[in-house]
Amino acid sequence: MSGLKRELGLWRGVALNMIDMVGIGPFLTIPYILSAMGGARCMAAWVLAGVLAICDGIVTAELAAEMPHAGGSYIFLRESFGKAGRLISFIFLFQLLVSAPLSLASGCIGFAHYLQPIIPSAGRSLPITAMLVLAAIVLLLLRGIDTIGRFSILLWIGVLGTMAVIIVAGLPHLDLHVFAFWNAPRFDGRSGFNGLGAALIFAVYDYLGYYNIAYLGDEVKQPEKTIPRVIVISILAIGVLYILMQACIISVLPYETASRSTSVVADYIRVLIGPNAAKWVSVMILWTAFASIFSVMLGYSRILYAAARDHNFFAAFARLHPTRAYPYVSILALGAVAAVFCWFDLKHIIGGILSIRAIVPFMTQIVGAIVLRVREPNRPRPFRMWLYPIPAIVALGLWGFVVISPEKQLQRAALYVIGAGILFFFIREFFVRRALRQESA
Repeated sequence: MSGLKRELGLWRGVALNMIDMVGIGPFLTIPYILSAMGGARCMAAWVLAGVLAICDGIVTAELAAEMPHAGGSYIFLRESFGKAGRLISFIFLFQLLVSAPLSLASGCIGFAHYLQPIIPSAGRSLPITAMLVLAAIVLLLLRGIDTIGRFSILLWIGVLGTMAVIIVAGLPHLDLHVFAFWNAPRFDGRSGFNGLGAALIFAVYDYLGYYNIAYLGDEVKQPEKTIPRVIVISILAIGVLYILMQACIISVLPYETASRSTSVVADYIRVLIGPNAAKWVSVMILWTAFASIFSVMLGYSRILYAAARDHNFFAAFARLHPTRAYPYVSILALGAVAAVFCWFDLKHIIGGILSIRAIVPFMTQIVGAIVLRVREPNRPRPFRMWLYPIPAIVALGLWGFVVISPEKQLQRAALYVIGAGILFFFIREFFVRRALRQESA
Protein backbone atom coordinates (compact mmCIF):
# COMPACT_ATOMS: atom_id res chain seq x y z
CA MET A 1 0.00 0.00 0.00
CA SER A 2 1.54 3.34 -1.07
CA GLY A 3 0.06 5.64 1.58
CA LEU A 4 -2.50 6.41 4.26
CA LYS A 5 -6.18 6.87 3.40
CA ARG A 6 -8.22 10.08 3.97
CA GLU A 7 -11.29 8.70 5.74
CA LEU A 8 -11.65 10.81 8.93
CA GLY A 9 -14.34 13.49 8.85
CA LEU A 10 -15.24 16.24 11.33
CA TRP A 11 -17.13 14.22 13.94
CA ARG A 12 -14.85 11.21 13.90
CA GLY A 13 -11.96 13.66 14.35
CA VAL A 14 -13.73 15.38 17.26
CA ALA A 15 -14.39 11.96 18.77
CA LEU A 16 -10.72 10.95 18.57
CA ASN A 17 -9.57 14.28 20.02
CA MET A 18 -12.02 14.27 22.91
CA ILE A 19 -11.42 10.68 23.96
CA ASP A 20 -7.69 11.44 23.88
CA MET A 21 -8.16 14.55 26.06
CA VAL A 22 -10.40 13.04 28.74
CA GLY A 23 -8.99 9.60 29.37
CA ILE A 24 -8.21 8.71 32.97
CA GLY A 25 -6.48 12.05 33.65
CA PRO A 26 -9.10 14.17 35.45
CA PHE A 27 -10.35 11.20 37.48
CA LEU A 28 -6.84 10.81 38.93
CA THR A 29 -5.53 14.38 39.08
CA ILE A 30 -8.46 16.18 40.75
CA PRO A 31 -7.09 15.38 44.26
CA TYR A 32 -3.59 16.55 43.24
CA ILE A 33 -4.95 19.86 41.90
CA LEU A 34 -7.25 20.36 44.88
CA SER A 35 -4.43 19.64 47.34
CA ALA A 36 -2.03 22.03 45.59
CA MET A 37 -4.55 24.90 45.73
CA GLY A 38 -6.00 24.20 49.18
CA GLY A 39 -9.64 24.14 48.11
CA ALA A 40 -11.92 25.77 45.53
CA ARG A 41 -9.10 27.95 44.20
CA CYS A 42 -8.26 24.85 42.17
CA MET A 43 -10.76 26.24 39.63
CA ALA A 44 -8.07 28.76 38.65
CA ALA A 45 -5.84 25.93 37.42
CA TRP A 46 -8.62 24.49 35.24
CA VAL A 47 -9.43 27.87 33.72
CA LEU A 48 -5.78 28.74 33.11
CA ALA A 49 -5.11 25.34 31.55
CA GLY A 50 -8.12 25.86 29.28
CA VAL A 51 -6.77 29.25 28.17
CA LEU A 52 -3.41 27.62 27.43
CA ALA A 53 -5.08 24.82 25.44
CA ILE A 54 -7.21 27.12 23.28
CA CYS A 55 -4.35 29.56 22.57
CA ASP A 56 -1.88 26.78 21.74
CA GLY A 57 -4.62 24.93 19.84
CA ILE A 58 -5.19 27.94 17.56
CA VAL A 59 -1.45 28.07 16.80
CA THR A 60 -1.47 24.34 16.06
CA ALA A 61 -4.56 24.74 13.86
CA GLU A 62 -2.79 27.31 11.67
CA LEU A 63 0.24 25.07 11.20
CA ALA A 64 -1.88 21.95 10.62
CA ALA A 65 -3.99 23.67 7.97
CA GLU A 66 -0.79 24.75 6.17
CA MET A 67 0.85 21.32 6.45
CA PRO A 68 -1.89 18.67 6.78
CA HIS A 69 0.32 15.60 6.84
CA ALA A 70 0.89 12.62 9.11
CA GLY A 71 3.28 13.54 11.91
CA GLY A 72 1.86 16.90 13.01
CA SER A 73 4.46 18.66 15.17
CA TYR A 74 7.29 16.74 13.52
CA ILE A 75 6.35 18.26 10.15
CA PHE A 76 5.73 21.74 11.61
CA LEU A 77 9.13 21.91 13.31
CA ARG A 78 10.98 20.56 10.29
CA GLU A 79 9.45 23.14 7.94
CA SER A 80 9.35 26.20 10.21
CA PHE A 81 13.04 26.59 11.06
CA GLY A 82 14.73 26.16 7.69
CA LYS A 83 18.08 24.34 7.97
CA ALA A 84 17.77 24.10 11.73
CA GLY A 85 14.46 22.31 11.24
CA ARG A 86 16.13 18.93 10.80
CA LEU A 87 17.80 19.18 14.20
CA ILE A 88 14.73 20.53 16.04
CA SER A 89 12.37 17.97 14.49
CA PHE A 90 14.83 15.20 15.38
CA ILE A 91 14.89 16.37 19.02
CA PHE A 92 11.09 16.23 19.03
CA LEU A 93 11.18 12.73 17.59
CA PHE A 94 13.79 11.65 20.13
CA GLN A 95 11.84 12.97 23.13
CA LEU A 96 8.75 11.29 21.73
CA LEU A 97 10.43 7.94 22.30
CA VAL A 98 10.18 8.82 26.01
CA SER A 99 7.09 11.04 26.33
CA ALA A 100 4.73 9.02 24.11
CA PRO A 101 5.22 5.73 26.01
CA LEU A 102 4.96 7.71 29.28
CA SER A 103 1.55 9.01 28.15
CA LEU A 104 0.40 5.52 27.23
CA ALA A 105 1.69 4.05 30.50
CA SER A 106 -0.05 6.75 32.58
CA GLY A 107 -3.40 5.81 31.06
CA CYS A 108 -2.83 2.10 31.57
CA ILE A 109 -1.74 2.54 35.20
CA GLY A 110 -4.74 4.75 35.89
CA PHE A 111 -6.98 2.10 34.33
CA ALA A 112 -5.48 -0.52 36.64
CA HIS A 113 -6.13 1.70 39.71
CA TYR A 114 -9.83 2.11 38.88
CA LEU A 115 -10.16 -1.58 38.00
CA GLN A 116 -8.89 -2.71 41.41
CA PRO A 117 -12.07 -1.87 43.42
CA ILE A 118 -14.19 -3.73 40.84
CA ILE A 119 -11.89 -6.74 40.37
CA PRO A 120 -9.73 -7.02 43.52
CA SER A 121 -7.40 -9.57 41.89
CA ALA A 122 -6.32 -6.85 39.44
CA GLY A 123 -4.65 -5.08 42.35
CA ARG A 124 -2.23 -7.90 43.09
CA SER A 125 0.08 -6.49 40.46
CA LEU A 126 -0.99 -3.14 39.01
CA PRO A 127 1.87 -3.05 36.46
CA ILE A 128 0.87 -6.43 35.02
CA THR A 129 -2.76 -5.35 34.81
CA ALA A 130 -1.65 -2.15 33.04
CA MET A 131 0.40 -4.18 30.55
CA LEU A 132 -2.58 -6.42 29.76
CA VAL A 133 -4.69 -3.33 29.01
CA LEU A 134 -1.92 -2.04 26.76
CA ALA A 135 -1.77 -5.34 24.86
CA ALA A 136 -5.52 -5.24 24.21
CA ILE A 137 -5.28 -1.73 22.76
CA VAL A 138 -2.36 -2.66 20.50
CA LEU A 139 -4.44 -5.50 19.07
CA LEU A 140 -7.39 -3.16 18.43
CA LEU A 141 -5.17 -0.64 16.62
CA LEU A 142 -3.82 -3.21 14.18
CA ARG A 143 -6.52 -2.41 11.63
CA GLY A 144 -7.44 0.21 9.00
CA ILE A 145 -8.31 3.85 9.81
CA ASP A 146 -11.92 3.56 8.58
CA THR A 147 -12.63 0.80 11.13
CA ILE A 148 -10.84 2.81 13.82
CA GLY A 149 -12.88 5.92 12.93
CA ARG A 150 -16.16 4.05 13.41
CA PHE A 151 -14.90 2.51 16.66
CA SER A 152 -13.88 5.97 17.92
CA ILE A 153 -17.50 7.17 17.70
CA LEU A 154 -18.56 4.31 19.97
CA LEU A 155 -15.79 5.14 22.45
CA TRP A 156 -16.71 8.85 22.27
CA ILE A 157 -20.32 8.10 23.22
CA GLY A 158 -19.03 6.27 26.29
CA VAL A 159 -16.79 9.22 27.24
CA LEU A 160 -19.63 11.74 26.93
CA GLY A 161 -21.94 9.40 28.86
CA THR A 162 -19.45 9.16 31.72
CA MET A 163 -19.04 12.93 31.96
CA ALA A 164 -22.80 13.44 31.72
CA VAL A 165 -23.54 11.08 34.62
CA ILE A 166 -20.91 12.75 36.82
CA ILE A 167 -22.13 16.27 36.08
CA VAL A 168 -25.91 15.62 36.08
CA ALA A 169 -25.69 13.80 39.43
CA GLY A 170 -24.04 16.82 41.02
CA LEU A 171 -25.94 19.71 39.41
CA PRO A 172 -28.73 19.78 42.04
CA HIS A 173 -26.03 20.21 44.70
CA LEU A 174 -23.90 22.71 42.78
CA ASP A 175 -22.74 25.68 44.87
CA LEU A 176 -22.44 28.63 42.49
CA HIS A 177 -20.00 30.31 44.87
CA VAL A 178 -17.25 27.92 43.71
CA PHE A 179 -17.10 29.83 40.42
CA ALA A 180 -15.93 32.91 42.36
CA PHE A 181 -12.75 30.96 43.14
CA TRP A 182 -10.63 34.08 43.77
CA ASN A 183 -12.62 34.62 46.99
CA ALA A 184 -12.55 30.97 48.11
CA PRO A 185 -10.89 30.21 51.48
CA ARG A 186 -7.82 28.00 51.66
CA PHE A 187 -7.83 25.00 53.98
CA ASP A 188 -4.10 24.28 53.94
CA GLY A 189 -2.76 27.34 55.76
CA ARG A 190 -1.20 28.83 52.63
CA SER A 191 -2.22 32.12 51.05
CA GLY A 192 -3.30 33.46 47.67
CA PHE A 193 -2.54 31.25 44.69
CA ASN A 194 0.48 29.44 46.09
CA GLY A 195 0.80 26.07 44.39
CA LEU A 196 -0.69 27.24 41.09
CA GLY A 197 2.38 26.10 39.15
CA ALA A 198 2.13 22.56 40.50
CA ALA A 199 -1.65 22.48 40.00
CA LEU A 200 -1.28 23.75 36.44
CA ILE A 201 0.99 20.82 35.55
CA PHE A 202 -1.79 18.36 36.35
CA ALA A 203 -4.58 20.46 34.81
CA VAL A 204 -2.65 20.90 31.55
CA TYR A 205 -2.01 17.14 31.48
CA ASP A 206 -5.80 16.66 31.49
CA TYR A 207 -6.20 18.90 28.43
CA LEU A 208 -3.43 17.25 26.42
CA GLY A 209 -4.65 15.63 23.23
CA TYR A 210 -6.23 18.65 21.52
CA TYR A 211 -3.51 18.39 18.84
CA ASN A 212 -4.05 14.67 18.21
CA ILE A 213 -5.96 15.27 14.96
CA ALA A 214 -2.91 17.07 13.53
CA TYR A 215 -0.89 13.85 13.82
CA LEU A 216 -3.40 12.18 11.47
CA GLY A 217 -3.24 14.85 8.73
CA ASP A 218 -2.88 12.37 5.85
CA GLU A 219 -6.00 10.52 6.99
CA VAL A 220 -8.36 13.51 7.38
CA LYS A 221 -10.91 14.57 4.77
CA GLN A 222 -10.53 18.25 3.73
CA PRO A 223 -7.85 18.71 6.41
CA GLU A 224 -7.48 22.47 5.82
CA LYS A 225 -11.00 22.97 7.19
CA THR A 226 -11.55 19.89 9.31
CA ILE A 227 -8.43 20.03 11.52
CA PRO A 228 -8.93 23.60 12.86
CA ARG A 229 -12.62 22.89 13.53
CA VAL A 230 -11.82 19.66 15.36
CA ILE A 231 -9.23 21.38 17.57
CA VAL A 232 -11.46 24.30 18.56
CA ILE A 233 -14.64 22.25 19.11
CA SER A 234 -12.90 19.62 21.23
CA ILE A 235 -11.07 22.13 23.46
CA LEU A 236 -14.17 24.24 24.15
CA ALA A 237 -16.34 21.19 24.84
CA ILE A 238 -13.80 19.57 27.17
CA GLY A 239 -13.12 22.86 28.98
CA VAL A 240 -16.81 23.28 29.85
CA LEU A 241 -17.11 19.65 30.97
CA TYR A 242 -13.99 19.81 33.18
CA ILE A 243 -14.99 23.02 34.93
CA LEU A 244 -18.52 21.76 35.59
CA MET A 245 -17.25 18.41 36.85
CA GLN A 246 -14.75 19.99 39.24
CA ALA A 247 -17.37 22.45 40.50
CA CYS A 248 -19.83 19.63 41.20
CA ILE A 249 -17.26 17.51 43.04
CA ILE A 250 -16.05 20.28 45.35
CA SER A 251 -19.68 21.25 46.02
CA VAL A 252 -20.36 17.72 47.35
CA LEU A 253 -17.16 16.35 48.90
CA PRO A 254 -15.34 18.06 51.81
CA TYR A 255 -11.86 19.30 50.96
CA GLU A 256 -10.14 16.78 53.25
CA THR A 257 -11.96 13.84 51.65
CA ALA A 258 -11.52 14.91 48.02
CA SER A 259 -7.86 15.91 48.32
CA ARG A 260 -6.85 12.54 49.80
CA SER A 261 -9.03 10.25 47.69
CA THR A 262 -7.50 7.70 45.30
CA SER A 263 -10.81 7.36 43.41
CA VAL A 264 -12.40 10.75 43.92
CA VAL A 265 -15.18 10.40 41.34
CA ALA A 266 -16.28 7.06 42.76
CA ASP A 267 -16.34 8.58 46.26
CA TYR A 268 -18.38 11.51 44.95
CA ILE A 269 -20.96 9.24 43.29
CA ARG A 270 -21.06 7.02 46.40
CA VAL A 271 -22.10 10.03 48.51
CA LEU A 272 -24.75 11.14 46.01
CA ILE A 273 -26.28 7.87 44.80
CA GLY A 274 -24.76 4.96 46.71
CA PRO A 275 -22.07 2.25 46.43
CA ASN A 276 -23.66 0.32 43.54
CA ALA A 277 -23.83 3.45 41.41
CA ALA A 278 -20.19 4.18 42.30
CA LYS A 279 -19.17 0.81 40.87
CA TRP A 280 -21.03 1.45 37.63
CA VAL A 281 -19.43 4.87 37.28
CA SER A 282 -16.04 3.26 37.86
CA VAL A 283 -16.79 0.94 34.93
CA MET A 284 -17.63 3.98 32.79
CA ILE A 285 -14.37 5.64 33.83
CA LEU A 286 -12.52 2.51 32.70
CA TRP A 287 -14.24 2.85 29.33
CA THR A 288 -13.03 6.46 29.10
CA ALA A 289 -9.47 5.52 30.03
CA PHE A 290 -9.41 2.72 27.48
CA ALA A 291 -10.69 5.08 24.78
CA SER A 292 -8.00 7.67 25.55
CA ILE A 293 -5.09 5.24 25.43
CA PHE A 294 -6.46 3.98 22.12
CA SER A 295 -6.51 7.50 20.63
CA VAL A 296 -3.08 8.47 22.02
CA MET A 297 -1.33 5.46 20.54
CA LEU A 298 -3.09 6.00 17.20
CA GLY A 299 -1.71 9.55 16.91
CA TYR A 300 1.84 8.86 18.08
CA SER A 301 2.24 5.87 15.77
CA ARG A 302 1.67 8.20 12.80
CA ILE A 303 4.53 10.49 13.88
CA LEU A 304 7.06 7.66 13.85
CA TYR A 305 5.67 6.56 10.49
CA ALA A 306 6.00 10.07 9.02
CA ALA A 307 9.60 10.46 10.24
CA ALA A 308 10.65 7.08 8.88
CA ARG A 309 8.97 7.87 5.56
CA ASP A 310 11.13 11.03 5.40
CA HIS A 311 14.28 8.94 6.11
CA ASN A 312 14.76 10.67 9.49
CA PHE A 313 14.08 7.51 11.50
CA PHE A 314 14.54 3.77 11.18
CA ALA A 315 13.14 2.61 7.83
CA ALA A 316 11.15 -0.21 9.43
CA PHE A 317 8.77 2.33 11.00
CA ALA A 318 7.59 3.41 7.53
CA ARG A 319 6.14 -0.01 6.80
CA LEU A 320 2.38 -0.18 6.28
CA HIS A 321 0.11 -3.19 6.35
CA PRO A 322 -0.14 -4.39 2.71
CA THR A 323 -3.96 -4.19 2.51
CA ARG A 324 -5.26 -2.08 5.41
CA ALA A 325 -2.58 0.68 5.34
CA TYR A 326 -1.71 1.10 9.02
CA PRO A 327 1.87 1.52 10.40
CA TYR A 328 2.10 -1.73 12.33
CA VAL A 329 5.80 -1.44 13.26
CA SER A 330 5.20 1.95 14.93
CA ILE A 331 2.23 0.62 16.88
CA LEU A 332 4.10 -2.44 18.12
CA ALA A 333 7.22 -0.44 19.07
CA LEU A 334 5.24 2.11 21.11
CA GLY A 335 3.45 -0.69 22.90
CA ALA A 336 6.70 -2.41 23.79
CA VAL A 337 8.32 0.71 25.32
CA ALA A 338 5.12 1.71 27.15
CA ALA A 339 5.02 -1.73 28.74
CA VAL A 340 8.32 -0.92 30.49
CA PHE A 341 6.98 2.42 31.83
CA CYS A 342 3.94 0.64 33.28
CA TRP A 343 6.23 -0.19 36.23
CA PHE A 344 6.89 3.50 37.10
CA ASP A 345 5.16 5.74 39.69
CA LEU A 346 2.08 7.47 38.24
CA LYS A 347 2.61 10.93 39.75
CA HIS A 348 6.18 11.11 38.43
CA ILE A 349 5.04 9.93 35.01
CA ILE A 350 2.49 12.76 34.72
CA GLY A 351 5.04 15.39 35.74
CA GLY A 352 7.62 13.92 33.39
CA ILE A 353 5.31 14.11 30.38
CA LEU A 354 4.71 17.84 30.83
CA SER A 355 8.29 18.65 31.68
CA ILE A 356 9.71 16.90 28.64
CA ARG A 357 7.16 18.19 26.13
CA ALA A 358 6.75 21.80 27.30
CA ILE A 359 9.91 23.01 25.54
CA VAL A 360 9.89 20.65 22.53
CA PRO A 361 7.47 20.63 20.82
CA PHE A 362 5.08 23.11 22.48
CA MET A 363 7.17 26.25 23.07
CA THR A 364 9.38 25.60 20.05
CA GLN A 365 6.35 25.05 17.81
CA ILE A 366 4.86 28.41 18.81
CA VAL A 367 8.12 30.15 17.99
CA GLY A 368 8.17 28.21 14.70
CA ALA A 369 4.73 29.52 13.72
CA ILE A 370 5.91 33.11 14.25
CA VAL A 371 9.18 32.46 12.39
CA LEU A 372 7.24 30.99 9.47
CA ARG A 373 5.00 34.06 9.35
CA VAL A 374 8.08 36.30 9.13
CA ARG A 375 10.02 34.11 6.66
CA GLU A 376 7.09 33.39 4.36
CA PRO A 377 4.41 36.07 4.81
CA ASN A 378 2.71 35.17 1.51
CA ARG A 379 2.53 31.43 2.22
CA PRO A 380 -1.03 30.09 1.74
CA ARG A 381 -2.71 29.79 5.13
CA PRO A 382 -6.17 28.19 4.88
CA PHE A 383 -6.63 28.94 8.59
CA ARG A 384 -4.99 31.96 10.22
CA MET A 385 -4.76 32.15 14.00
CA TRP A 386 -7.26 34.61 15.41
CA LEU A 387 -5.97 37.90 16.86
CA TYR A 388 -2.38 37.12 15.81
CA PRO A 389 0.04 37.23 17.61
CA ILE A 390 -1.89 37.30 20.93
CA PRO A 391 -2.65 33.52 21.10
CA ALA A 392 1.02 32.72 20.43
CA ILE A 393 2.26 35.13 23.11
CA VAL A 394 -0.24 33.90 25.74
CA ALA A 395 0.50 30.24 25.03
CA LEU A 396 4.25 30.83 25.11
CA GLY A 397 4.00 32.63 28.44
CA LEU A 398 1.85 29.91 30.04
CA TRP A 399 4.10 27.11 28.80
CA GLY A 400 7.02 29.05 30.27
CA PHE A 401 5.18 29.16 33.60
CA VAL A 402 4.82 25.36 33.45
CA VAL A 403 8.55 24.99 32.77
CA ILE A 404 9.58 27.13 35.78
CA SER A 405 7.11 25.39 38.11
CA PRO A 406 8.31 24.19 41.54
CA GLU A 407 9.02 20.67 40.22
CA LYS A 408 12.72 21.41 39.68
CA GLN A 409 13.75 17.79 39.11
CA LEU A 410 11.37 17.63 36.14
CA GLN A 411 13.13 20.57 34.51
CA ARG A 412 16.42 18.69 34.72
CA ALA A 413 14.85 15.59 33.19
CA ALA A 414 13.62 17.64 30.21
CA LEU A 415 17.07 19.14 29.66
CA TYR A 416 18.67 15.69 29.80
CA VAL A 417 16.31 14.39 27.12
CA ILE A 418 16.90 17.44 24.88
CA GLY A 419 20.67 17.16 25.37
CA ALA A 420 20.64 13.46 24.53
CA GLY A 421 18.56 14.21 21.42
CA ILE A 422 21.12 16.76 20.20
CA LEU A 423 23.96 14.31 20.82
CA PHE A 424 22.23 11.49 18.95
CA PHE A 425 21.44 13.82 16.04
CA PHE A 426 25.10 14.71 15.47
CA ILE A 427 26.21 11.10 15.93
CA ARG A 428 23.66 10.03 13.33
CA GLU A 429 24.75 12.84 10.98
CA PHE A 430 28.37 11.73 11.29
CA PHE A 431 27.57 8.16 10.26
CA VAL A 432 25.23 9.23 7.46
CA ARG A 433 27.85 11.56 5.95
CA ARG A 434 30.55 8.93 6.26
CA ALA A 435 28.33 6.43 4.46
CA LEU A 436 27.69 8.94 1.67
CA ARG A 437 31.42 9.63 1.27
CA GLN A 438 32.12 5.92 1.04
CA GLU A 439 29.43 5.50 -1.64
CA SER A 440 30.85 8.37 -3.71
CA ALA A 441 34.46 7.17 -3.39
